[in-house]
Amino acid sequence: MITRPYLFYRSLLLSVATLIIAVTPAAAEVWTLEKSIQRAVNSSPEQHGLAAGIAVRKFELQQAGIWPTPTISLRTQNRLGLNGGTAGYNLDQLSITQSLPIWRLQKQKAVANKQLSAEQAFAEKSLLTIQADIARLYYALLFSHETLLLAEKRLHFTDTIIHALSRKNSHVIRYINPLERHRIELLHEIARRNTLKAQAGYEEARQVFRLRLQLPGQTEIQLPSMHLAAAPPGLKALLDRLDKSSASIKQIQYQLDMEEANIGLEEARRFNDPELSLIYERDILNNRRQNFKGVMLTMSMPLWNSNAGNIARAEAISNRTRSRLQIARRDLSTQLRQNHLLLSHLLQQHRTFQKQMIDPAEQLLNLTRQSYTVGEVNSLNLIDAYNTYFNALKSNISLVYQSNMVATDLYQSVGDPALHLSQTGAIQ
Repeated sequence: MITRPYLFYRSLLLSVATLIIAVTPAAAEVWTLEKSIQRAVNSSPEQHGLAAGIAVRKFELQQAGIWPTPTISLRTQNRLGLNGGTAGYNLDQLSITQSLPIWRLQKQKAVANKQLSAEQAFAEKSLLTIQADIARLYYALLFSHETLLLAEKRLHFTDTIIHALSRKNSHVIRYINPLERHRIELLHEIARRNTLKAQAGYEEARQVFRLRLQLPGQTEIQLPSMHLAAAPPGLKALLDRLDKSSASIKQIQYQLDMEEANIGLEEARRFNDPELSLIYERDILNNRRQNFKGVMLTMSMPLWNSNAGNIARAEAISNRTRSRLQIARRDLSTQLRQNHLLLSHLLQQHRTFQKQMIDPAEQLLNLTRQSYTVGEVNSLNLIDAYNTYFNALKSNISLVYQSNMVATDLYQSVGDPALHLSQTGAIQ
């Protein structure tokens, strides 16, 4: 039978539990690379400026296809009045003239279209640069955090040794000479100072990260563990992606297309646009006023200026951009190959690092510590095993950090923002 006091306390406990759940703050969200990049892109004035530039190019493309407006000419004079014996001025001529951009309009639209494509490719390149910059800052922050955790682990190990030396109720009674104690205390002090240095480095990296992303001071940054970079796609696939999707190459290619189209536009501008005029005129014929209508076609004759200088200038600019395109393809292909090879080597080194370096070093440290506790080895052996193990952990962290940085350089060399984001996202 359930008693009333039990029901009362049960209700009280449920109420307290509900209150605790209500006031307990939700776990902070892990700050990922994707979130960092999204934050940087949304607050980037460069992206807003490039969006405005694209809007300008779209407007120029629209304007490039519009015919020029016609012109209207009115002539007023007193000729009719003088011939008719009356005074005053009369409107005796009206003409409407329309330019005919027969050769120029399509070439002008082609130039504006390529300018728009080049502006869009430049926006993609800017996005890729932001992604790479934020990725480097993000991995530098993770590296400083992992370095701090390792320093704290070193300090904790030396703390346990110091405490073991100062215990009075230890079952193992051994004499610790002053030299041994001094070595351990010095090791502990070094670990403490390295921890303070790592804390300062982490705070600096976090402050730089906050300032770059324009994060409010109260924003909590909970970092995940730093993982090894994902294995890259095959070299041939990346080279194909470079030729097809590189934002840098696309920008120069579209600029080259625009400049080649501009050659055709300059050739079309060798002649001014022909003009068609419709004329309505009043005059005196056979001693009476008559109305006349006419059509006039005006065309230029480039006898002395054939626009050859502008055409040669456009061809020279096009040749210079073609050289830039070849240089960009050569440099990006070289960077891609070098980064792909370096990343492959780093991943290969890490493949057996845990088994052949960290695990044996940890086992050596544990055995040496046990032997030191019972007096079988001295502090020099313990310090040597300690340095071997923690240096192996430090090398492993550095190896993981380098793999992510090289992966960032690799996908920036490929120049595809979508591929860069997906691959760096897979690192998490």
